[in-house]
Amino acid sequence: MTDVWTFALITPDGVVSDAFESIVDLLQRNGFVGVTGRVLQLDLPAMMRVYRASEAVAPQNDPFARLYSSGPACLLLLHRANGDACATLTRCKGATRPDEAEPGTVRYLGENVVLNLLHCPDDPANATRELSILVGPGAAEQYRAAAVSGVFRGAAALRASLPATHSWEAISYPVAVNRIRRRIGQQFAPGDEDLQTALDEERERIAACRTSGERRLVAKQANPSIQRMLTRIGAGELAGAPPDQAALAEHGIFVSALEKLTLDTHDA
Repeated sequence: MTDVWTFALITPDGVVSDAFESIVDLLQRNGFVGVTGRVLQLDLPAMMRVYRASEAVAPQNDPFARLYSSGPACLLLLHRANGDACATLTRCKGATRPDEAEPGTVRYLGENVVLNLLHCPDDPANATRELSILVGPGAAEQYRAAAVSGVFRGAAALRASLPATHSWEAISYPVAVNRIRRRIGQQFAPGDEDLQTALDEERERIAACRTSGERRLVAKQANPSIQRMLTRIGAGELAGAPPDQAALAEHGIFVSALEKLTLDTHDA
């Protein structure tokens, strides 16, 4: 069977509007399995290459530049055993303008031509080309191979790794570290179930706490074993709590503006 893989790029508007679950549900109902993925920061030059756009734009005025810099995107690698992955996902995506999109498509839930939640490649050749632009040739080949094989490698953890945008979680230092560590795992060892289990258990214990002091104590107790796991997968320089922000940036690990503030003020 050919054309069994593609990817969905949930843009920052799709992430911040909590469209992730509804998008994944729609994809699953159309035969897609989320294999792996990561949280990433988009930028206008890369997306111009993705779209093969050649016109000059002024980033400070361009709405797409402002969209891509507004928050994280979520890259989801998809496998469809019945084939026709790219064509099927394009139909699921729907028309560019939400007011022209059919009910039951992703973009039917969008706001306008800019805030329309999702990008996906039109055909297999563009899937390969665009993925290389978004994550680099080496990572693109690893992702493509995983998506072709359909071997599950950490996609379930994507939702839990997205930055919190509301409630106490949005400013919780232990939660921010937990989510960032999930992104580190996605990049270094997406199939490491022990790390994901440890982070899930820590997150559950944090959520059961009533005060920030209790949450910090839980995180302190879990930290040594999680640091050892991160070191084991080759992410030792990122294993600190808080993780070194310069090292995170060097490895392309997304950290939101609010998370940066939370890390910077954690001992204030």
